[in-house]
Amino acid sequence: MSYSLRVDHATGMLVGLAVGDALGAPLEFQESREPENYVTEFCSGGVWKVQKGEWTDDTAMAFAMGCAIRDKKGFDANAIMDNFLDWYRNGAFIPRGTCFDIGNTTAKALKKYELDRQTPYCGSSDPNTSGNGALMRIAPIVIAAPDRETLVQWATQQTLLTHGSDECVHYSRIFAEELYANSPLQKHIRERHPTDISRHDVMSGGYVKETYQAAMWAFHTTDNFEDCVVAAVNRGYDTDTTGAVAGMIAGAYYGIYKIPEKFKEGLAWYDKLSKLAIDLYYLHKK
Repeated sequence: MSYSLRVDHATGMLVGLAVGDALGAPLEFQESREPENYVTEFCSGGVWKVQKGEWTDDTAMAFAMGCAIRDKKGFDANAIMDNFLDWYRNGAFIPRGTCFDIGNTTAKALKKYELDRQTPYCGSSDPNTSGNGALMRIAPIVIAAPDRETLVQWATQQTLLTHGSDECVHYSRIFAEELYANSPLQKHIRERHPTDISRHDVMSGGYVKETYQAAMWAFHTTDNFEDCVVAAVNRGYDTDTTGAVAGMIAGAYYGIYKIPEKFKEGLAWYDKLSKLAIDLYYLHKK
């Protein structure tokens, strides 16, 4: 597979992650909505009392990991985990200045690393910990990877930092490949819902398989970035992460210029995210 991402699609991927996260943040843990009641704009409130355009742990962890890759000019497991821990304990890498949303599996991994920083791969291999906490942050890996072999290696490594189950690694690998190709791949079609599935049968909880399938369903049943992320977050429940994953594939496919201005203008740290994406894209290019 050749490197097919253009810089506008790479930027769209990271910004798209944040847009989907911010759109879904105030809806987290709520039930799914019907189309006539869809949320289509950034709004405030929810369980985390977010401001309009404010994002959560999905983007914070992606931003923290991306900064480590940029600063180390490649994948450095300890540097990434140090940044994750700085976010978790000190509120770095997030506009609010405090960590207010973190999954249990991720928190346990970071606490484990805090006790022994010589061992950065702290993800549990228990199948019952197959959450979406590694899938949601994968964009920087894809943008920075110099080739497909490195992509698969980094996708695996970044997952094992906090999520060690075989299923988490599996979905990180296939989604990384699709983001790298900036389009869903036919070889992974069996991993996705059929496009004629009833909307009400699309689950969107914290299970990594559900998140991947819900996000890809939203992408395949729409024809533009906005409709994709709107469909994803209005499935309810783990809305910020379903939105983030849908935003990544839609952003990679449509590119930054097809993300509506209302989302870019209202997104927290838009300039910082865009610059990081560009820095990562050119990390291994002359």
